[in-house]
Amino acid sequence: MGLILPLLFLGLMASLSPATIVVFVLVLGTARARVNAVGFLFGWGVSLTIVFLGSYAFASSDAGESSGGRTWVSVMQVLLGVALLVWSVRVWRRRDEPAPPRPPGRTSRWGTERLMGHMSGLTPLGAAVVGVLKQPWAITTAAALVVVHHHTTGLLVAVAFAVFTVVSTATVGLMFVYYNRYPGEAQAQLGVLRDRVVAAGPAMGAAAGILVGGFLVVDGLVGLQ
Repeated sequence: MGLILPLLFLGLMASLSPATIVVFVLVLGTARARVNAVGFLFGWGVSLTIVFLGSYAFASSDAGESSGGRTWVSVMQVLLGVALLVWSVRVWRRRDEPAPPRPPGRTSRWGTERLMGHMSGLTPLGAAVVGVLKQPWAITTAAALVVVHHHTTGLLVAVAFAVFTVVSTATVGLMFVYYNRYPGEAQAQLGVLRDRVVAAGPAMGAAAGILVGGFLVVDGLVGLQ
């Protein structure tokens, strides 16, 4: 449970990423929604696998097996956590700032209008690329570092990867299932969800970053002791 709980927490934070939710709703609003959604999920899965396993392999290299190497992994956790905290505090401070007046043709801070324009002709390949880009790499890297920090090897790495993958993909996966079963109802409900997430996105993103960053800093500092 000492490893599973942190992975569940990190997976939940990745699953609730506001940017991912907004973009996936836009993908489901395209002309070839089902095919594009599959492309998005494929790109998401490829990105998640490469980032997680690459980060794990890098952090658990031969140097990582020594005492100095384990210290280095803890330092990486602290640095990543501090970076997330700095970013989150900046976003949090700006969350209630009124958006500056926009010249004609300019988009909002979140760029949803521009995204909707680009999504109109989205292809499955393009959706896969979007899935790669919208996978939260920082949180996935953090999950891999946590696995290394707990000295997990062999089958347990596969279990840890599976747990994080399932939890971090849960939101977009459930949205896709909902759309497949009730496409007409889903379009309206997901549109409402998109608007709410866009409105609350900066605060949600900042809160998630603070939680993940704080966790990484604490976990890394404990490893340094």
